[in-house]
Amino acid sequence: MYIAYTYYPAILWCIKERLDFMLAHHCKVLFVRFDVRFPLGTGHVGRNTEMSQFMKTLKAHYKAQGIALHYVWAREQDSSDAPHYHVVVLLNGSKVQHPMGVWDKAAEVWSDITNGPRALVQQCRPTGGGNSGNWGIMIRRVSGTATGADLIAQQQAFQQDYTAAWGWASYLAKEDSKDRAPYRVREFSASRLPVGMIAPPNHCVLPALTGMDGNRLSW
Repeated sequence: MYIAYTYYPAILWCIKERLDFMLAHHCKVLFVRFDVRFPLGTGHVGRNTEMSQFMKTLKAHYKAQGIALHYVWAREQDSSDAPHYHVVVLLNGSKVQHPMGVWDKAAEVWSDITNGPRALVQQCRPTGGGNSGNWGIMIRRVSGTATGADLIAQQQAFQQDYTAAWGWASYLAKEDSKDRAPYRVREFSASRLPVGMIAPPNHCVLPALTGMDGNRLSW
């Protein structure tokens, strides 16, 4: 079943920039998604303090191991007294090759912050498309030395995995359940990128992406 959503282009661009940055610097990038919720009955003042602390701790954990990590999160809130968050994490796929460890660490950190159960970090697994056999999506950059049929096969695999990650990440950008944050509280945030961001090599041939203009799309 597909639902048509209207998207925020600013969030989509934020996701694309980090995907492209990571692929410019790493031959493999592991895409991981999860959702984060507060314990039932949590009194919440409306700010993103816990989420900021969570991402800072998670990124520091991987930095201490020499592992590059970038992220995007989006805040949503329906009838609940507390918001929930959708999160995309991108890691150096040469050093982290399976999402389970990422989910486990995220659950540990969030549990420490909220004093809640580890199940408040919900594993999100792709239902189809991309190299999703291990529940994450490993995007492999096209080799600069590939030629002929090998080059075409690598480009096709790259585009398939990139598109799968893009489609899965675009859920963060839907307008539905947003716009309930208090005044001057962010609806989304992301890791900082260095000035002069580099795009993936031209031979990777990025796929055409949908939704960047804010049109309604099915998800």
